[in-house]
Amino acid sequence: MSLFELERNAEFERLVEVLEESSNPNVRRRAAEILGSLESEIDDTRFPREDVVDALVAASQDDDDEEVRAAAIDALDQYGQEALETFIGEESGQQIDGVAEWKKAKVLAQGLTADRPELRMAAATGLGRIGEDNVMKPLVERLEDSDPRVRKRVARALGRIGAPECVPALTNRLHEDRYGVRIEVAYALADIGTNNALRELVDVADADDERLRRIAVDALGRLGSIEAVEVLAEALRDESDTVRRTAMFSLVQLLSEAPADASHQIREKIVGELEAVTETEVVQPLIDILDQSTETAQRRNAAWLLGRVANDDYERGAQEALIETLADDDEMTSKFAATSLSLLDGSNLEKRLLDLVEDDTRDEEARVKALFVLGKIGTETSRNRLAGFVDRTESDRLRKRGFSALSKLGGAGMPSGDFA
Repeated sequence: MSLFELERNAEFERLVEVLEESSNPNVRRRAAEILGSLESEIDDTRFPREDVVDALVAASQDDDDEEVRAAAIDALDQYGQEALETFIGEESGQQIDGVAEWKKAKVLAQGLTADRPELRMAAATGLGRIGEDNVMKPLVERLEDSDPRVRKRVARALGRIGAPECVPALTNRLHEDRYGVRIEVAYALADIGTNNALRELVDVADADDERLRRIAVDALGRLGSIEAVEVLAEALRDESDTVRRTAMFSLVQLLSEAPADASHQIREKIVGELEAVTETEVVQPLIDILDQSTETAQRRNAAWLLGRVANDDYERGAQEALIETLADDDEMTSKFAATSLSLLDGSNLEKRLLDLVEDDTRDEEARVKALFVLGKIGTETSRNRLAGFVDRTESDRLRKRGFSALSKLGGAGMPSGDFA
């Protein structure tokens, strides 16, 4: 069974076996990452949480590969402060259970100077969780750590704490460090989110260095603020294809990060900015997100945006991507796809949807959503074909949705709620 299948089925026991027994360090690293990502799904009745934590602690201490050890520490972070402290306690030999937060912060600060980099990484991660102001100075000093893995976790911790006074030190690393560290530094600046942190990212988004521009536009998507929209829209015109695609992913991510009270304003701003950019720079990256992304929020927003920015030469490609998304496992994503399709009438869409509805081999959910769209865009052709379809279909749900579509088209039908 592949790692993808183990992740999809939340096979904790098998994933622990892979982490402990695989001879391939890349496979062990990925197993640790998956175990971390599945934290919210663990159930002691299926596999004890404590056993997963123990396996990750062991990997953090003993694995032969430094990247596997780093991934295991990050996974422990996802299991919470207690899991991290299990590793830190074993490594440092200090008892920190039940200790007051300020005292615990002092113990972890001491771990920042430990000989073993894994303990320094875990200490920095734990300090980011605690967020005590009195540990800011030792954390900032660790931005100069000799191990880039430590510097990455220190930057992440500073972003979690969100202290504005860290911005100058982080900015220095943004210009001078390895690529992986720079990414974490940019994320930290975005998480801090002050005006000076934003200015640094905006400045870097216009840098001569393509990799720096990509890092900046990637991080700006985490801000969830309207201030980042114009910068990201401008990056859609970047000479680098990588930067352009990253900018589109960031715009979609920004929609996910936007606070509820600003979401509508940000959506309008993004649509307005995208209308001024050529379809080549906008539509294909959105289609790619629907085809490739596994992030639910990204797929939802890509489906929503496609109906508002695709036309002319890219209309048919957008329709194809949205039709495939009608059967998405996420109900909101499939609803957004249906709504967007109703905005993209043309390019023989009616015939394609009717063919989908009448194809008994296709997913029923996709056919239900297709009927919803036909209820909005259908013509006399739809009325005629759907009248016969509702008599033939053996599915009560499809029949009900078909009658609803007919009623909206002026034919005989009965009312029902959207997507019933």
